[in-house]
Amino acid sequence: PLHDLADICQRHKMWLHVDCAWGGGVLLSKKYRKRLDGIERADSVTWNPHKLMGVILQCSCLLLKESNLLQRCNSMCADYLFQQDKNYDVSYDTGDKTIQCGRHVDVFKLWLMWRAKATVGFEAQINKCFDLAHYMTDKLKAREGFEMVVE
Repeated sequence: PLHDLADICQRHKMWLHVDCAWGGGVLLSKKYRKRLDGIERADSVTWNPHKLMGVILQCSCLLLKESNLLQRCNSMCADYLFQQDKNYDVSYDTGDKTIQCGRHVDVFKLWLMWRAKATVGFEAQINKCFDLAHYMTDKLKAREGFEMVVE
């Protein structure tokens, strides 16, 4: 339904946000990524790799289509926080580029795990989650006196 929602948002000049906190990792599965067809049309997407993908807590991402939007909206250029007299290129400081200011960059945890598992490892993990969900659904359907409310 993301394409339909994107069409409505485009027609009415509305922002489209997709909450993929749990399901964002599905994009790494060739078998199941079609469930997120149209996500590329979103203005923003939240994604929490620490959920479905098992990345170390906490690892959350807010992805925006418009480049530098958060920096333009939230940059305070607070000299007391972000001193310019450092021995390295201060353009790499993340404080004025994130919502979290002084917190460590969460995506580094994802990068490390991705280096270790690679896309193929994440894909196998995600596919296994779906396999287990289908297995459990089949078991519950076969159980006497049990009725599926939603499939």
